[in-house]
Amino acid sequence: MSTAFMPTEPTQVTLAVFELCLLLAGGVLVYRLLLIPAKRTRWLGSNRLAPWPVTLPEFLLFVVLPILSGYLFQGVLRALLRDTIVASPDREGLQIIVYGAGFNGGALLSLLLYPSLRKGWATVPGTARSEIPSGPTLPWSKVALHAGATLLVVLPVITILSLGWTWLVRQLGLSDKPQDLIAVFANTRSPLIFAGMFLVSCVLAPLFEELLFRAGLYRFFRQRLGRSWALVISGCLFGALHDNWVSFPPLAVLGVIFALAYEASGDIRVPIVAHSLFNLNAVLMVLSGLSQNSS
Repeated sequence: MSTAFMPTEPTQVTLAVFELCLLLAGGVLVYRLLLIPAKRTRWLGSNRLAPWPVTLPEFLLFVVLPILSGYLFQGVLRALLRDTIVASPDREGLQIIVYGAGFNGGALLSLLLYPSLRKGWATVPGTARSEIPSGPTLPWSKVALHAGATLLVVLPVITILSLGWTWLVRQLGLSDKPQDLIAVFANTRSPLIFAGMFLVSCVLAPLFEELLFRAGLYRFFRQRLGRSWALVISGCLFGALHDNWVSFPPLAVLGVIFALAYEASGDIRVPIVAHSLFNLNAVLMVLSGLSQNSS
């Protein structure tokens, strides 16, 4: 890890205690959700998602358009900033910023244009138009509460799953190399590059990924195939997106939990904020050195 962002030992101890408290609180919450019938029914048995009257062609437009736009914007930025990236001492970090901002920014822009493009398409007969999937709007205080609870559930589940999967991978003699983004965060030297990567990983990526996978893919398959298949399909696609087979099972499960949080709350902001908090927690773990110490 670069000495530029190496925390002092008291900081590491404080973060370690903080992480331990989060894991313990999350463990208690998971216990209550799984073993107390009333709590389990309230969370797993609810469906607050409003119907999304969308045809298959309109749905495909919703999925394909942001992906194509993302790659287009990414390619343009790569061409414009190629020399700057090559000359940067933090080339990998700047590359992640350019690629991430280009792809996620272009994709989000296309989602803003989606309602206008959809107006020319045939709608489902006898149904009201629904542009980008929406649902009950919670006050921000409840969004924060639900997102925080989702994070607490996620942390112990993903931690245990990641440790078990990493152990299995090592027993099989396979590489357990982490995602490139995590490694670059750990080695960056520039505060400006770090801030850019933070913006991509904790703001742009969660916003786009939740709109695509939860508000789009999960919502569509939930209405047509039921909850179980929708959870499996959207979760696996979410894990595959990150292009790292070592992290695939934990990320697939993470996608499932975010989808359940979306369905239970009916508000897409809940998984967006929970996703941002999860990525923020991962960044703090990298900066503290705890993630390396535990590997």
